[in-house]
Amino acid sequence: MAIGKGIELDVDETRFNCEVHEHIVRTGLRNLLMDAHASATAKADPDNYINRSREMAEKKLASLYAGVVRAQTIGGPKAATDPVGVVILRLARKAVMKDKVAEIAAASKGERLALINRLAAAYAAEHDAKLRPKAMKIVALENDEAEPVKKAEPVKHATKKRAA
Repeated sequence: MAIGKGIELDVDETRFNCEVHEHIVRTGLRNLLMDAHASATAKADPDNYINRSREMAEKKLASLYAGVVRAQTIGGPKAATDPVGVVILRLARKAVMKDKVAEIAAASKGERLALINRLAAAYAAEHDAKLRPKAMKIVALENDEAEPVKKAEPVKHATKKRAA
């Protein structure tokens, strides 16, 4: 298990007693749900941030119940584990950050990522047909599945023979 700073530990989960196991689940679940609603702040939305936080945490919990580990709670794909979907979203983010510079810059620092994700998700949905073929090629290249390029035969130039 990767624990940060390049450290990996082999963890034998069967060695935890029930109390420790419950503590790990409770702490891990609490952290996941807290992370899911952390961007909903009183500064960004003073009147509705608690309701927004609850919505975001409930979405994250629902995605966990559905078996989706890395679903984004705001405007992201429902299953970010699909490599083509991830690349489509990456391409959409790049396009959005280029096309919507002023709108992104106008957002508060704490809300920029959420805004980019929402705009990128909308862009990805709208331009899926255009982005999907490119994303599939990128995934193939990243996974070394692309066909090797055939080497061109060397060009033989005619040489003039010198008179003796």
